[in-house]
Amino acid sequence: MKLFILLFILLPAFAFGAQTKNQEELKIKNITTETTRMTPESLKNLFDLKENDVFTEEKYQKAKEHLESLKIFKTLDFLYEKKKDGIDIHIKADDKSYAIPMLFAFSSTKRAFGVSLESGNIFKRGEELSISLGTSKKNFYAHSNFNIGKNNFYIDFNNLNFNQRFYQDGWSSMPGIYISDDDTNKYKENLLSEVKTKKDSFSFSYSHKISSLWQFSITPQYEYYFYQNHTLDSGKHNNISFSLEYTDNVDASINMSALTKIDRRKKEYFLKNLTHINQGKMLGVSYTAGGKWAGGDYEIQKLSLGGTYLWEFKKHHRLALFAKGIKAFKVPFSNQVESSDLLFGLGIYDREQRGKAGFSCGISFDYFILKNQVGFLSLMPFYEQAYIKTLENNYTEHSGIGGILTYQFWNISMPISFNYTHNLTDSSHHIGVRVGGHF
Repeated sequence: MKLFILLFILLPAFAFGAQTKNQEELKIKNITTETTRMTPESLKNLFDLKENDVFTEEKYQKAKEHLESLKIFKTLDFLYEKKKDGIDIHIKADDKSYAIPMLFAFSSTKRAFGVSLESGNIFKRGEELSISLGTSKKNFYAHSNFNIGKNNFYIDFNNLNFNQRFYQDGWSSMPGIYISDDDTNKYKENLLSEVKTKKDSFSFSYSHKISSLWQFSITPQYEYYFYQNHTLDSGKHNNISFSLEYTDNVDASINMSALTKIDRRKKEYFLKNLTHINQGKMLGVSYTAGGKWAGGDYEIQKLSLGGTYLWEFKKHHRLALFAKGIKAFKVPFSNQVESSDLLFGLGIYDREQRGKAGFSCGISFDYFILKNQVGFLSLMPFYEQAYIKTLENNYTEHSGIGGILTYQFWNISMPISFNYTHNLTDSSHHIGVRVGGHF
């Protein structure tokens, strides 16, 4: 399909050949653990390697990194011993519990705020829980994420009240907690029509790590739209999504939110130069379907494919390439492919393009201007480009270029970010300020 040609141009690195094994395979014989709060068995469950698994240095390092990425450990010590009949691994952990409240603020042309609470290991099982609430004008959202071992549960609720506006050249306003109604006066001369709209959505997502590289998720979603005078496609648009993701040494969302995840757990790592270039990759596929069988009023079928390739250099500067494609087979207006779905969360926009298919690409570069014992200052220039195939089979663009300046304290999950975005397609400018953690 022409829609996905760009993916094969930008992501050739995802074709991997089988690697030749130069040494005899050894299996893990015993895994023993020591803990301070949680049970030793809970720690073993969090460790990606299991007894009788084939041992390799690469798998061992990834399993260590996964434990080290959790916030529940003060210290972690690993020891493994090679024997004739297998490998013995011993893990000593000083685990803790935590609860961190955070304030989140955002501003573009209006004000919005939210609160969040993150906690972990309260029940001594190595679990992590985050809850966040936010509001702006007549809009409200609530998110909750619970992770334990290889299982993750996510609940999301949104209540949006906004004016859906349509402009010349195919542009339409973007509903959202932080962006609804931002374009009220800016594009007044290009306004074609306006409809008062309400959207309620509730979704529950379950994800399971099949291995250290593969993850599967299923997400049923309830959606209700009400347009003024029952115009457009007022009604229930319930659907369910299935996705499969391959992630190797890369954050799946390399953007501003990825920087906010760098905290005291990675302090020593980022303060020390690398001996070689690290490379990471992510590839994901998702299928969404809905209709009467899902309790909805409209048929929905979408297929999406996306990927990221990352290079991390000696001083931890990071170059990332992105690509994504989405094809809608059956969708009403409210579920059409949107350019905001194709872009990568880098820029700030208040309008978008809609259609039945689209593809996109992007590039960002995280440059660490300053790193010391207190925190780090980084600048991320970026460029992102999306093409939308309209119902008339024409292609329209939505692209942006800009930069994100972020200061983050190692010991406080309270980064401060300034975002400047220039929409290359309609020549609009956007400035945003974010204070707070990543939800």
